Amino acid sequence: MARIIVVEDDLAQQEEILSFLVYAGHEAQGVGSGIALDHCLQQFTPEIILLDYNLPGESGAALAGRLRERFGLSTGIIMVTARSQSADRLECRRAGADDYLVKPIDFHEMLIVIDNLLLRLHPPTMQAQAWKLLLARSELQPPEGSPIPLSNWEMSLLTTLAGEFQHKVGRDALIRALGKDPTVYDPRALETSISRLRRKLPKLEDGRNPLQAMRGSGYQFIRPLVSMN
Repeated sequence: MARIIVVEDDLAQQEEILSFLVYAGHEAQGVGSGIALDHCLQQFTPEIILLDYNLPGESGAALAGRLRERFGLSTGIIMVTARSQSADRLECRRAGADDYLVKPIDFHEMLIVIDNLLLRLHPPTMQAQAWKLLLARSELQPPEGSPIPLSNWEMSLLTTLAGEFQHKVGRDALIRALGKDPTVYDPRALETSISRLRRKLPKLEDGRNPLQAMRGSGYQFIRPLVSMN
């Protein structure tokens, strides 16, 4: 999950992007101009900013340059614009943009770009010491504290999460990991199982549970998780 601001003056497009980001599990806010962005930044610190180029007042390229000066490399900047010429791409990259998406947006490509940028912003070794899934002992070892004994189905769920990019897994894949058929299995039973597993896990330093729901799509283990024999 990432904190994201979408700077887009077309309200219909802004709402479409925001809805998709929230559905994918991100925390996202939208504004329509550089001035509105400045007000938003007073109360919301993003990890990534999606910038349109053609904005009222200050252009997206100018905003990218100002944001890069303000935040350095701690914040990701992705241009999302209908301008597809090489000169436009070069202008935005020189200003400090990390990536460049051309409208109409492929939302799945957008999520991949966001995930890749998050990996650069927060490498796993920098985020936290890995949680270790001890297969031979059926235990989960947090970075601190005692090992947590796991049942067979808990091992199956966590092993599936550990094996996926960014530890994100859809509901159907988790249901199959339990040996069930997603077409007939009640998803509420999965939610009950996940809730029981979450209660066994210690909270992170920020108070969150390491196993988080991705709204409407599945679950994510939000810390590095590795399987070991």
